[in-house]
Amino acid sequence: MIIWIRYSITPQKIRDRLLTSDSDFQKMLFQYLESAHKGEYFTGNQADVFNMRHDVEAQPGFVDLTEVLPDTPAPHCRDACPDCVASEMSEGWWTYFKHTVDMLICKCNIHTCHTNTWANGSVKANANAKGCKDNKWKHCKAHFPHKLFNETNVDSSTGHVNLLKKEKWINTFTPIITYLFRCNTDITLLRSGTAIKAVLIYVTDYITKPGLKTCAIFDCI
Repeated sequence: MIIWIRYSITPQKIRDRLLTSDSDFQKMLFQYLESAHKGEYFTGNQADVFNMRHDVEAQPGFVDLTEVLPDTPAPHCRDACPDCVASEMSEGWWTYFKHTVDMLICKCNIHTCHTNTWANGSVKANANAKGCKDNKWKHCKAHFPHKLFNETNVDSSTGHVNLLKKEKWINTFTPIITYLFRCNTDITLLRSGTAIKAVLIYVTDYITKPGLKTCAIFDCI
């Protein structure tokens, strides 16, 4: 899905304003980007979340999160009354939301370069696809592992925005979309003409695959 924001300024205008040291614009842009998508977990690093997921899934009666519908949020109370039960329920739900998103990301979004290939790039005998390193350079087509950034910043020479990113084996995602869809969903901002072209080429390549069903083609369009 590609979403165009009406009346948004062009990537070139954004770049120009970032390079003119417009601190207020930069601050608001960073806040918007970090609220729209993220590249790390809520509750810890990948090892922490993996261990948490393992413990939760080992509990009796556990149901796979990808096979159930999402729970609705607790009713929000705007009254500042003491000992508000609704407020506690709301806070508890958001804690549950964060843990659920982390578990879904850990289950669905972690990239593995050698699922279908060996370490030297050769394809495994039982593989149903050639994998992400099917090229003469034997480099991951999805550009994993990603470069990490401890904070969102701007490259002063190019105007490129480097988004806060603390996990190298997952793409950026939007928590609410992950919570609702319960599958692998990658969310990225098309910050340049190159990024826009890359996404359009990817979608075009996907919907023109010979074995793709007609219904899937229309879903993409």
